Amino acid sequence: MTAVLREVELDAQVSLRGEPPLAPNTVAGDALWLGPDEWLVLGGREEEYPDAWAAVDVSANRVCLELSGPDAADVLARGCALDLHPSVFPPGRCAQTLLARAQVILYRPEEDVFRLLVRPSYADYLREWFRDAMA
Repeated sequence: MTAVLREVELDAQVSLRGEPPLAPNTVAGDALWLGPDEWLVLGGREEEYPDAWAAVDVSANRVCLELSGPDAADVLARGCALDLHPSVFPPGRCAQTLLARAQVILYRPEEDVFRLLVRPSYADYLREWFRDAMA
């Protein structure tokens, strides 16, 4: 496999509730759609969203793992039920799903790059799973 796994340091994460600025399962800038009135802003600050129904800093809530390379989708397919073909899940898409039984937020910023937001308690488990899946 030619995929590469690394951890990406995120500046901050803000969970927002309110009128949705995004289409379902899409990413706009650093905002990821999570539900009809919920999205997650990477790198945002609570005070930047005074019109939101709620804005909560959740920076310690998730670790960001990045899987990149021409085989990245094939590696993810070993533990994820989503169809990750670019015609179905192109760059700019996101989804909440399971990867190897761990809940993740998966998004695709580029053709051969996937980012996974996972709770810190599952991060080591997923790192080991990736090591095995890429072997």
